[in-house]
Amino acid sequence: MADRGMGGPAVKKLAILVAVLLGCLVLTPAASAQPRETAIADFGGCLASQREGDLLLMIDESGSLQQSDPDAARVSAANYLLEQLQSFGDSAGVALDVAVAGFSADFTVHAPWTRLDGTTLSTLQSEVGEFRSRTAGLDTDYWTALDGARSTLSEHASGGPASCQAIAWFSDGKLDFTARDGEKPYAPGVPLTTDESVQQVVAAARESICRPAGVADQLRSSGIATFAVGLASGTAEAADFDLMRSIATGEPAAGQACGARTVPTPGDFYLAQNIDDLLFAFDAFSSPGQAPLETEAGVCALEVCEAGQHRFVLDDSIGAVTVLGFADAEGLVPTLVSPSGTELPMPFSTTAVTSGIGDVSVDHRWLSDRSVSFTMNKPDADSDDWQGMWALVFVDEDGSDPAARSKSNIHISGNLFPAWLGQDVTAIHSGEVTSAVQLGIVDSDRVEIDPSDLLGSAYLSVSLTDSAQVDHELASGIPKSAIAAPVELDFTTVAPGEATLRLVLEVTTADATNSWGGTIAPGTDLAPQYVDVPITVAPPIGYPTLPNRIDLGTIEGAGTFPGEISIGGPGCVWVDPAGSVRIDAAPDGVGDIALTTGGAGTADSCLTVEEGASAALPLELTVPEAGNGALNGSVRLMMSPAGEPDRAMPVDVPFTAELLKPLDSGRFWSVFLLVFLLGIAIPCALLYLRKWQTTRIPAEMLRAQRFAVTVSDRGLLRDGQPFVLHDNDLTEIVRGLDKPARRLSVDGAELEARTGGSPVGSGYVLVRAPGLLGASDATPATDRRSGDARLPLAVHNHWVLLHDPEGPADQAQLLLLVGGGASQERIKRLVDDAGRRAAGAIAELRRRSDNADNGTSSPTGTPVPVPAQQAAAFDPFGMPNSSAAPTFGAPAPFGGNTGFGGVPDLNPGPAAPAPGQSFDPFRPPGS
Repeated sequence: MADRGMGGPAVKKLAILVAVLLGCLVLTPAASAQPRETAIADFGGCLASQREGDLLLMIDESGSLQQSDPDAARVSAANYLLEQLQSFGDSAGVALDVAVAGFSADFTVHAPWTRLDGTTLSTLQSEVGEFRSRTAGLDTDYWTALDGARSTLSEHASGGPASCQAIAWFSDGKLDFTARDGEKPYAPGVPLTTDESVQQVVAAARESICRPAGVADQLRSSGIATFAVGLASGTAEAADFDLMRSIATGEPAAGQACGARTVPTPGDFYLAQNIDDLLFAFDAFSSPGQAPLETEAGVCALEVCEAGQHRFVLDDSIGAVTVLGFADAEGLVPTLVSPSGTELPMPFSTTAVTSGIGDVSVDHRWLSDRSVSFTMNKPDADSDDWQGMWALVFVDEDGSDPAARSKSNIHISGNLFPAWLGQDVTAIHSGEVTSAVQLGIVDSDRVEIDPSDLLGSAYLSVSLTDSAQVDHELASGIPKSAIAAPVELDFTTVAPGEATLRLVLEVTTADATNSWGGTIAPGTDLAPQYVDVPITVAPPIGYPTLPNRIDLGTIEGAGTFPGEISIGGPGCVWVDPAGSVRIDAAPDGVGDIALTTGGAGTADSCLTVEEGASAALPLELTVPEAGNGALNGSVRLMMSPAGEPDRAMPVDVPFTAELLKPLDSGRFWSVFLLVFLLGIAIPCALLYLRKWQTTRIPAEMLRAQRFAVTVSDRGLLRDGQPFVLHDNDLTEIVRGLDKPARRLSVDGAELEARTGGSPVGSGYVLVRAPGLLGASDATPATDRRSGDARLPLAVHNHWVLLHDPEGPADQAQLLLLVGGGASQERIKRLVDDAGRRAAGAIAELRRRSDNADNGTSSPTGTPVPVPAQQAAAFDPFGMPNSSAAPTFGAPAPFGGNTGFGGVPDLNPGPAAPAPGQSFDPFRPPGS
């Protein structure tokens, strides 16, 4: 039969890709096959651990889509992806933020970051629907798209440095440009006026993306996964996507590699030719970390038969099943067969249909003329209708297509996750064996379950990738009968520093049996469930402590910028002379960047730090030329116990920075004045007016309470005990939010919405409490003029720390602002975050007060000029017993934190004392 719409084998491949994408998010059934460790699996492992992440949906807007995708199959497939991601997030307990962007000659964010759930799904789908008419772009500019995506994700980073982030990238063609006047920033001096110059720009874009440390490596070294879908329809051919494939996967294409960082696998690529291909392509990453069971079979003529069955076996540990099925002929009837043999035909329909078999509900809908999706949910009550062998069959009712083929992606959701129980109280040191580690299995709410309750088999394995990127297998194939028993993990050969602990759970459902207990079919092997836990491996006892990561902030312009690394005693630290600095990513045209340390170049001249003390190792960053983009790399340090250089060990400490070209002020002001005089004053005024009208605290239920706390090395204390919430806490609902508000009174504090100086962007909220300074969990944490805490307009689910700088250094007040629908787990994470950052926040507030006494700033709201020598960046994660975070420049413009790029504090003075013992950056959380 003839294909409809886009038709052809390409669409079928794309449909397969969508199914594969959905499969990543759910557990794989039946056929036992060795799982592939893909970028989707890594992304899923991160989400399972962090329980939140970011996905940027980036869609081509070039004019060629008018021919390659006239029916907007990309829109249907992308909206299907959003539906499946929302279902995955709900069932797996993962909070996913999604933004939608388009690209052609430019990169534009059309839908800002939005938490994907049942209430926002339709809004995001409506924005995706607008891409049906976004088909007039001049170029297919990969460079602009990828650089814009990197910047957008970097600015958001919902989970902080350990964020789980990915791009879902769709394009219908190769890197290409339309000849016209103008030029590109990565090809200065090359106008886009002729076909020959266009090819020069193409070559420049490819070079900038694929060179070592280029745009591709900037994405990879920032931990951003790339899932790319190429639509080879219309005039496009498979070879046109060689570069796109290489960017996503790191694999050489047509003999050319793209980027130097290829481990771990940076992403996945899917080639599609029609709507069905697109569906399966997007389905492939719709359930990160839970791959689907992919099967192929024939079809059944006239009635259900054995040869055409796509089988899967369920038991009571499975909560739901989602299936994407496809047949390469039209007019076939997909039929679901239950363990009892009952058949449920699902004939073609233009609307969604709800039906069922016995107590099992089945919702199905047709996504194209040949692809159908259905979801089965386990009955709430005890039922015999769920457990056993199921099958999907495509039936050719008139026997006209006996040679047709069918395929399916079957997502079986057990939502069982491996876990390291009691991780927060387990100390991990390099060179030691950690005994009595308690592993376990938890559900989507992270509630522990008894492994013996699983009806089938289960095996748990543990591995670790250390700071030197060396893999270590720590435990393998622990059966469910032994999962609850303590195990030993051997860290004797593990390098200290940042590491990723991977837990893998492999589950097989119970066999399908008949009434007398005989086996009908073996159980289904679910896709291995990965959980990637970021941990810090501390050095052996007696060695100094180093920071996990050096965040250099924003570096504006070119030059040499001073800084420092805080070292905690006891021990000795020096720079490895054999190869101290590695640059993983840097923008175009910045020259040979160098990061050097002052002194401490050998064991004899090492920086020695006494027990309980801290010291600073000076740094100098040299940027020959200004540029825009990410700077990522690592510096190798050597450390040893004091007086024992023969026991030295290397540690690679990562560093990161955002490089920024300074504004050409002369050109800016001349252009600004010209444009202003031509009539920009009125639009600016309208922008300010519109911003003032929208600068309000959202009208959503808010609960708030203020707690007196003590800051200690154990975190926050309440009445001398670790901070916990009582049943009668956070019961008061803040009045005045029946509509958006500009001012609120919250338990003795005043919240005031401010517009800010810029006519664009968002406003913010100041938190005022008489006689107290404040810091929050937002960025910036404190208003630099008034010393009050600063929050975004959406103040819900944030914390504020209020402190009297004239009072005791360990006393503060914690103000919790909790949304009406916040879960207990969300509130706990809020409190834990405040506990981790409180010491650094108080140290910074007291430093502000000290500077105010010296006439350099004013906590009362009166701005006082701040000399560059005394400006310092606020680091809420700073070591309490060390000096403030590395000072890398003068005050940042527009009120932001100080970044790399100015004169350091030449007379820093003593650091604020810690309430308890010195901060250990390698100590496990909560210990």
